[in-house]
Order: sequence, then structure tokens, then C-alpha cells
Amino acid sequence: MNNKFFGLSIEKQQRIVNAAYKVFSENSYKKAPMSEIADEGGISKALLFHYFINKKELYMYLWENSIEMTRKAIIEYKTLETSDFFEMLKRSLLSKCSIMRKYPHIYAFSLRAYYENYPEIEEAIQKSYSKTSNASETIVFEKIDTSIFRKDIDLKSMYSEIFYAVDGYMLNKYRSGQIIPDEIENEIAELIDLWKKIYTERED
Repeated sequence: MNNKFFGLSIEKQQRIVNAAYKVFSENSYKKAPMSEIADEGGISKALLFHYFINKKELYMYLWENSIEMTRKAIIEYKTLETSDFFEMLKRSLLSKCSIMRKYPHIYAFSLRAYYENYPEIEEAIQKSYSKTSNASETIVFEKIDTSIFRKDIDLKSMYSEIFYAVDGYMLNKYRSGQIIPDEIENEIAELIDLWKKIYTERED
């Protein structure tokens, strides 16, 4: 990657990145045209290849960039500065929706990237995803107060169920073209409140 990309103004960087997230979210890796990304980003195809040597380099930059933005947002929203698992979920939700407001296609890109099976990038994406998700799960279980949960709950299973429920919800939004941060924020917040009622100890 050419570091001259980072010499561009933040506005120009964001425009190019948003264009790439959009095009890659709407097409498979192999069929996503670099020319369309350049057009969307308001630059020439030659200049896009000046900043990124090839499609794979751009794609992996977008993937790693999404992880880094998520990490920063988690810190900004103090997601891990609570031992309340459900409060942690809500802060995580707020942090991710804040990113989607700046980068409307980032979540759709991440979903498509996760399911991408083109050999050139599949292994790299899955390896990166596993490393990130495993580290995240470890930190969560080190932080949370487990005493609030019902004694018959398997916490690892609960965590997986919630994760896959949110993933399925977002996949449905993506397929319907309805990734609207405010709507997602409200609907998942309601789900989190429901999960809290289901999984925690009740007062007699």
C-alpha cells in the first residue's frame, strides 16, 4: 500500500473508503470492479491503483480498517469498562452504530467478507476473524459479573446464541437493504432488554 493515501485529507480518504465498502458490499470479491470504486470515490482508476497495488490489498485494508475502527469505538464508548454484560452489549451496539453512520456500507461489507469464499482472500479473512473474535470473547468473560445469571444457564452457549441472533438480524437487514443505524440501535436495544429478562436471576 502506498502511504501517499494517508497524505490525503480525511474527507478524501473517507470518500474513497466509503466507495470501496459500497462496491464490495454489493458484489462478490471477484466481480467487484475497481473502476466502479474509483468512479464512486471521485478518482481515476490509475490513481486508485497508485494508492493500492491491487484489489486484494484494498480489500484487506478495508477489512483491517473495520476492525481497527471497531476497536477505537469500543474504547470511546467505554464498552469494556463495565461488568454488566447487558450494559456491555448496549455500549457495543452504540459504538457499532456510530461507525455505520460514518461508513454506511461497512457492516454489509463485513458480512459479505465473512462469507466470501474466493480462495485468494478467504483464508486471510477467516484467520483474522477467528483471532479477533476469540480475543474479544476472552476479554468479555474476564470482565463480566456472572453472579447475575440464572444458575441453569450455560454462559458460553448464551453468548453464542446472542451473537448469532444479532448476526442473523443484521444479515436480514443487509439482504433487505435496510441497514439504518437508528432503527438497528432501537431494535437491538429492545432485544438486549429481553435477553436480560430471560437470562438473569429473577426476584421471588
